[in-house]
Amino acid sequence: MCTYNRKKLLERALTALFNQNFPKDQYEIVLIDDGSTDGTGEYVKTLDPPCPMTYIHQPNSGLAKGRNQGIRNANGQIILFIDDDIVASPNLLAEHVKTHEQHMDHVVRGWVNHIHDLENITGPQFNMQDISTAFFWTSNVSASRKHLVQAGMFDEDFKEYGWEDLELGMRLKALGLGMKYNKRAIVYHYKSRWTPEDVEKMCRQAKAKARTAVIFVEKHPTVRVRMATGLHTPRLIAHRVFSLGGLVERFYRKIVFNGNNDILTGFRLFCAQQLVIYVYFQTIVECLHDPGSHLPPQRDTA
Repeated sequence: MCTYNRKKLLERALTALFNQNFPKDQYEIVLIDDGSTDGTGEYVKTLDPPCPMTYIHQPNSGLAKGRNQGIRNANGQIILFIDDDIVASPNLLAEHVKTHEQHMDHVVRGWVNHIHDLENITGPQFNMQDISTAFFWTSNVSASRKHLVQAGMFDEDFKEYGWEDLELGMRLKALGLGMKYNKRAIVYHYKSRWTPEDVEKMCRQAKAKARTAVIFVEKHPTVRVRMATGLHTPRLIAHRVFSLGGLVERFYRKIVFNGNNDILTGFRLFCAQQLVIYVYFQTIVECLHDPGSHLPPQRDTA
């Protein structure tokens, strides 16, 4: 698990991992702190985990490097990846192990159930966000350490948010591995409801994801990758036509930000979602016009 400035969410994520219905001497937690400045390190020092736990702090370097640190420092033969905004169900580890025992030479994916309320998790309630066709999605996926190393682990050219897990999935698949989905291996992925303040953060994330999309396509210029990232001619032409010279972006921003700071609903939420999509594709267009612009900006770790 990698974390960055999410101490409150991390507390819930770790508590769920401490309370697994699995022998405590048969699993470990490897936590990579990617340069947090919110007291995460101090919080971890107060813990008395029931299972072995390794805490590693690294300068803010991104998920690919952090997850590789985790792989290198893990002792187990099966490695499960989840995120710091994930609350594991009590049977998560047992279900992953059971599936690996029945299906060697496979990656194992579980159900990622998206929720908006951490206080009332009563069981999985399906919603459309749960649907994913990804071969390897690090919100809830496991693979053998042997295969991860054989595939070359995560590509550290991905220094920002986005696509690094799908890219590794392509290399794992190229090794001949299959994928098994276990719907009983459940995690709850917390996503807060958007406010105008959140929209700015999501726009920054969309820019990062666009820059890594360009890197992804450079490494794998296949139709499948182009379709997944949206980096193909029809979609980019549609973006340029319907952006109306930036008028659409200004309209979305006016609707989203010229109002109160309450949770966005209805038409304001729709405009917020469209704004994030617009920013993503606009950043891709800018990267294509300036080949060096897809390199990540200088990180602000303050």
